Amino acid sequence: MSYYYESRLLRLGLGQLYIIVYSIIASWLGVNIKTFIIIMVLVLLTSYIQSKLLKGNPISSVKASVEDVLSARKLVEERNLREIQAKDEALVVDMQPQLKFSTFMLMGTLAGILYFFVAWSHVPGIYEFIRGYVGNDFIAHTIAFLVYLEGFFILSQLSTELALRRVGKLVVISMPNEYIVTAKGIVVKGLLSNTTIPFPLNPHVQVKLNEKRGFVDIVNEGSRSSTIIRLYSRDPKRLYEVIRKYGVTREPG
Repeated sequence: MSYYYESRLLRLGLGQLYIIVYSIIASWLGVNIKTFIIIMVLVLLTSYIQSKLLKGNPISSVKASVEDVLSARKLVEERNLREIQAKDEALVVDMQPQLKFSTFMLMGTLAGILYFFVAWSHVPGIYEFIRGYVGNDFIAHTIAFLVYLEGFFILSQLSTELALRRVGKLVVISMPNEYIVTAKGIVVKGLLSNTTIPFPLNPHVQVKLNEKRGFVDIVNEGSRSSTIIRLYSRDPKRLYEVIRKYGVTREPG
């Protein structure tokens, strides 16, 4: 799971840094529709970059390309797993914390978008008020945008904290429909691109077999969240043995 959700201090620190930078940029541009669009794009772009770059402990202890993993001997290949997943009646229970968290975050996002539009009309008034005290256009604009963006930041953080508190510990489950396991790792086939889980896995990562329900879980545990890659299989026991043999580093002795 993203370290962004694990660390409250990181969220606060990065948020304040972005707010200061965006406020300075906006103060140069002034209060106009172009500034509004640029700020919104920057906020969305920042959120996307954070989701990609701020990872927790990685699942694998090495990096490898799709081509490199596929160059090794193929051990297991599974396709069209939606039918098997649909038969797992307990999956709905497993997905509840994730669905609840997503619902709270969606509500927070909608509230944030509403704030973005409604509060924007008050920026000129805040600027005029500050301008009467500081007597400098640039500083007054910067403070006005700081107030505007701080409101959005507080709202987003409250929704995140509320969502995390309501679900207890966030569990994010990913269930690929197709994958290949080789001696070098796992290639998960997606709609647009393929991703790899190279071997060996990191020591903190757990591999769990649920033969009755027909899957193997690769679990990356965090203090406030857990990421699970759930590999359904027509032969889960063999899949588990393969991953244990090639993917788990055994301690000496």
